[in-house]
Amino acid sequence: MKRLKFAKEKCIGCQLCAQVCSAMKEGEYIPSKARIAIETCYDNGNLKYMDHFCILCGMCAKACPVEAISIGEYIQVDEEKCIGCGACAEKCPKHVVQIRDEIAYICDTCKGDPTCVKTCPQNALTFE
Repeated sequence: MKRLKFAKEKCIGCQLCAQVCSAMKEGEYIPSKARIAIETCYDNGNLKYMDHFCILCGMCAKACPVEAISIGEYIQVDEEKCIGCGACAEKCPKHVVQIRDEIAYICDTCKGDPTCVKTCPQNALTFE
């Protein structure tokens, strides 16, 4: 099973990955709505990173009381089943599950063809 991988030594903190993710999934360029999040900040002149994207551990799927989350080639949330309880978000070790409008949102790696990987100018993201 393929998943996103992040090479922090290549990242320049441009946030293009989050911008394209929000555009593709939410229809607007708002990085805070992205399903992938690589937070960057400067600390004493050094770029610091915190990556938040799904590692396909399955904790969210196990926690879901209505079985709205499934993991196959990619992770998927059945919006018809999701009750927005947040159990998945509580159990996620990477804190990537977002509950918005009573629905869980998780990076599904664009169903196996992640746009963020194609967009990264430094090749800091890979899908392998």
